[in-house]
Amino acid sequence: MRAIKKGVADRYLASKNINPPTTPSQATKAWDRFRRKSRTSKLCYNEQYGLCGYSEISIDNLYPILDKQNNEISKFLGAHLEHVDPKSRNPLTTFSHSNLIISAVDDIKARGLVRKDVFGGHHKLKKYSDTSFVSPLWSNCRNYFHYESNGKVVPNEMLPNNREKAKARLTIYILNLNAPLLVNLRRTWLNELDKLILKASSKQELIDLAEIELSPINGTLRPFHSAQTQLLGQLGTRICNELGL
Repeated sequence: MRAIKKGVADRYLASKNINPPTTPSQATKAWDRFRRKSRTSKLCYNEQYGLCGYSEISIDNLYPILDKQNNEISKFLGAHLEHVDPKSRNPLTTFSHSNLIISAVDDIKARGLVRKDVFGGHHKLKKYSDTSFVSPLWSNCRNYFHYESNGKVVPNEMLPNNREKAKARLTIYILNLNAPLLVNLRRTWLNELDKLILKASSKQELIDLAEIELSPINGTLRPFHSAQTQLLGQLGTRICNELGL
């Protein structure tokens, strides 16, 4: 999970936020009636560099992930606007741009996802806590997670105490970030990067590789950007800091 820097709301969303709904039922009806979601979706897509706010897969599958047989295992899953703090819990933030992100998967059934592979906003649903859920709107959210070579994400052992580790563990569970689908994609993508790192014959070649992998291309980032940054160590962190990512 990487931190999302929110910008200014689209004028249509902002106008709806002047008199926001105050009850869960009002929030649901008002959101369903709102026909200008596409503009906000585009803003969120750009703020997130084309990545799902929770899983960091490429929303448009711009960077296909291939297995050892060169078969594509990633696919386009669509996306939806996600209320980080659910509108059923906090209806006042229904039209708040600072509470909206793009989360992967538009329609679970249409995309052929089995139950165990549902992740992100569709798995989170109404589950949320101001203090215990690690949000991509937190500037330090990336520090809560560690990505293993087997493709799984776990709490970062460098977290200061068990309470912080519990936040990471709960968030992984709520978002199903270890869904078999995600684990397979993450493992495959990171294993290929690891091979490229081992092949680098000089420090400059490694720097060039890191810059290519971590830099935006036409406003989009490669999938699992946080995991790639971690794999590239201090070099990856330095480059992200220089890029403002």
